[in-house]
Amino acid sequence: MRTRAGWLALVVAGGLAAPPVWAQGGLDVGRANPVVPLPIYHDRPETGGFYCALQFIMFRQTRNIAPQVIATRGLVDIDGSIRSYLNGSFQVTPGGVVFFLPGPLGPRGAFIGSNTPALLTSDVNKQQLTYTPGLALTAGWRFEDGSAVEARWKQVYTAKYTSGAGIIPPHNLDGNGVPVGPELADTFLYSNVFGFPIEFAGQAQESAQGNPGATYGIWNAASEMTIEFDQRFSQGDVTYRVPVRADDVSRTSVTVGERFAWIWENFKWRTVSADFAGRSSGRDVAIYSNIVSNRMYGPFLGCEHEWYLGRGFSLTLHADAVAYLNIVKERAAYALEDHSAGSKHSATEYTFVPSLNGELQINWQAFEGCQIRMGWNSMSFFNTVNSPNPVDFDFNLVAPRWERKAIRYFDGIDFGVAITF
Repeated sequence: MRTRAGWLALVVAGGLAAPPVWAQGGLDVGRANPVVPLPIYHDRPETGGFYCALQFIMFRQTRNIAPQVIATRGLVDIDGSIRSYLNGSFQVTPGGVVFFLPGPLGPRGAFIGSNTPALLTSDVNKQQLTYTPGLALTAGWRFEDGSAVEARWKQVYTAKYTSGAGIIPPHNLDGNGVPVGPELADTFLYSNVFGFPIEFAGQAQESAQGNPGATYGIWNAASEMTIEFDQRFSQGDVTYRVPVRADDVSRTSVTVGERFAWIWENFKWRTVSADFAGRSSGRDVAIYSNIVSNRMYGPFLGCEHEWYLGRGFSLTLHADAVAYLNIVKERAAYALEDHSAGSKHSATEYTFVPSLNGELQINWQAFEGCQIRMGWNSMSFFNTVNSPNPVDFDFNLVAPRWERKAIRYFDGIDFGVAITF
């Protein structure tokens, strides 16, 4: 007669999977009941065999972006000609002809506008942390002594956080109730990027005032700026699990193995220089990116305890610790959208990253050879690298400050099906 303590505990999104089938005291378990017309399971699960699982996962991770000012409202009058036009007036000749007479040149390099912050890197934090979907796939083999070896890959897809600024300032009224300033200067965006070549000059006549080139640079008198922060996570491991204690309703196992974890982040800043008619091309759009890639490799050691609850249900509690070698790739770059010109800087550094993982799972053996699992899991990484102030305004150097992050935290839920063959 088959004992109901024979159950499958498999695949967790945080790092471990239990042996697929086990029975009390090594009893003869007979035939499956109910019998399902699928090519799965066999009459003697205590002898071991192949198992696999597929899970749907939802994960979120913390982000660390400081309030670095990227752009302000207004523009820089490079040669003073814009102020000359603003100080000019219409005149009428004795013959009745109306013409415009520019005023005296203004100070060269003077700022026109309110200079109030228009876009901060931390604006991406205004969006709530999102749970990002992904998949986890596991394949393993259980041996006759109850131990098991398995391989697993988990992929969490990209989480995107965005913000931007355009020609109309939000809730930015002056004393006269004019949202864009009396000279419309606050319809423009300015960022102090310096050291760039002529390919990044942008449109010659952005404001319809002053001489061509009076607002030299894509980031001077820009029409639109947008920012995007992307996060992606992958993990793979090879696990060996061995039971160290078992009774009629519970079992304790020790797990050891090797794990790979990859945290990838990209801060992207896009700036559009349009002429006074709103026209622009790929040579008038600048893109800045700051990519931080933490690739971690290391051994882990864990412990797992399982309780059989009855009626095919069981509860699994798991924890493990990992010692990672972190190979960090850091890259920052400026480029035109048409890829015709740019500047970049890259670096590699190495850090030691401890990690702690914990999971709580509820398992239901729907029928022999098939188990459904649902649970919650979390991961903490210590001493990874990130860039809280991601923008470097020096076009030639392009070396923002990359810093060690004390704690990076993940949490998520998972739901999946495991099959024993």
